[in-house]
Amino acid sequence: MGKREKMQDAGENILGMTILMHSKFVNFHTISKTCEVPQSYVRVLFILKKFREMTMSEMAKIMVISKPNLTPVIDRLILDGYVERKPGPKDRRKLVISLTDAGRAYLEEVEQKVKGHTADKLESLSEEDLTDLKNASQKIIEIIRKLK
Repeated sequence: MGKREKMQDAGENILGMTILMHSKFVNFHTISKTCEVPQSYVRVLFILKKFREMTMSEMAKIMVISKPNLTPVIDRLILDGYVERKPGPKDRRKLVISLTDAGRAYLEEVEQKVKGHTADKLESLSEEDLTDLKNASQKIIEIIRKLK
């Protein structure tokens, strides 16, 4: 099997795994039902956790939405005290958004709910399956981090 075929097979496996993961574990729609803010708002918080701070344009690009559609989301998160908007460190004309302490605490609550939900799903697996899943998921993460 050549590199092209391996790439196609890996792509198919990743797509299938993504669909399975979404349906069996981390489904933002299901998780957001237990949260006080909508799914898109939780997504913004997770992105800000990863990137620390970013401009509205950067956030809109990552979320694949327009800035006008993102503005009410950010405004609501600011009103709730989860996000703050401030002048950029390099260019004070550009505003950057970042998590507040309350936003980080709220995100920690959401992450605990996700971990609890996931643990409940894994309860039915044997110790051997859990070990295999742990090792395989660590390897997948290691490989994915190598991607550009």
